[in-house]
Amino acid sequence: MLEERLLDHQATYIVGVSGGCDSMALLDLLVTHHYHVIVAHVNYQLRNDTELDYQVVHDYCQSHEVPFHYKEVGHDDYQEGNFQAIARNIRYQFYQELYKQYHASGVILGHHFDDHVETIYMYLERGSESDYIGIQEKSIVKGMMIIRPLLHVYKRDLRSYCEHHQIAYHDDYTNFQTDFTRDLIRNTILNTYSDEEKQALALKAKALNKKRQEKQEAVWPLLEKYHQQGKISLDEIDEDLLYPFLYNLLKEAMQTKAIKRSLIEEVIHQIHSPKPNITFALSIHLLFIKEYNNIYVQTKHQEEGYSYQFDHLEIFDCDHFHVRLSGPLNNGVHVDEEDFPLTIRTFQSGDRIKTKGGTKKVSRLFIDRKIPAHLRKSYPLLCNAQGEIILIPEVAKRSEYTTTNPNVFVIK
Repeated sequence: MLEERLLDHQATYIVGVSGGCDSMALLDLLVTHHYHVIVAHVNYQLRNDTELDYQVVHDYCQSHEVPFHYKEVGHDDYQEGNFQAIARNIRYQFYQELYKQYHASGVILGHHFDDHVETIYMYLERGSESDYIGIQEKSIVKGMMIIRPLLHVYKRDLRSYCEHHQIAYHDDYTNFQTDFTRDLIRNTILNTYSDEEKQALALKAKALNKKRQEKQEAVWPLLEKYHQQGKISLDEIDEDLLYPFLYNLLKEAMQTKAIKRSLIEEVIHQIHSPKPNITFALSIHLLFIKEYNNIYVQTKHQEEGYSYQFDHLEIFDCDHFHVRLSGPLNNGVHVDEEDFPLTIRTFQSGDRIKTKGGTKKVSRLFIDRKIPAHLRKSYPLLCNAQGEIILIPEVAKRSEYTTTNPNVFVIK
């Protein structure tokens, strides 16, 4: 029953034991097979019978001379939010304390095949993304190796084990209610599934995980190229790798639970839009950007206009531009005393510049020169004392200022 290939008799393990039949069967199997274990039991004090849970675990540990550690959670430890997520965090912090204290090699938990199927069902139904569909035999959480040696065993078999070997356990009655999503699925849907239907669901997840792993391996070189360049061309991404590439890209900047399939599908929809420039809000602080054929993700900054005035020629630096007394010809113009004070500011609606080819809208010039939409908001425009735009660095110059002897340069 116990998957011993996952375990080592020379190691020390922390075992999470709630007092239910799953974890009590796990504990007895580990003790019977002579593994060195330290028991961790958490009381959340949210039921009126949690003392019975404690007594079951405590008495077993005492009679079998197993080290027992107990954590009682007070109501002040709970905050508003998802109770199950908060409880899990408290539990794992407790495991982590013991893990360090005993220099443990792993934390062993009693998840079984029915838990695995529930997790698969929830993934397929809820529309969120994850790295793995179902529960893994081994995973890393908070720097700890988490081991689940009962994933192939049905819950009913663990209950039968306890009854056959006269191992005391205490059921958490809330597991039979429907207050939480997992309990609702367990008690109203999956309890109607046959063993064959559960096995079929597990096989479906296994096939999806295998396919996902293959695509993951194909995506890694693309992610490396993205990080080298800070962006990537859509021409480099095969259509069937676009979804997994985007998932991995978003996962680097967002919490996995916030990455819904619908979000990735919307990003793909934006990518396939005929618009050359698209800025799409992924979250409050994150933007997905498409610039012609390139895509990337960046943190959203509060864009504000700026305006700097200069009474004389000087070297100047700020986040958006540099002023130099020498530089590339396309970044410079020649100014005289009557041009001062000079102003360098951001684009304003209706801005125009008089060029040798006629008066042009600045917005049109930005489009023609393929300046990304989000960069246009901070692009520097050099104006003379009359407020006339005389230079848009690398884009255009006012006709009277097209000289081969510039003395001021604005570097974007």
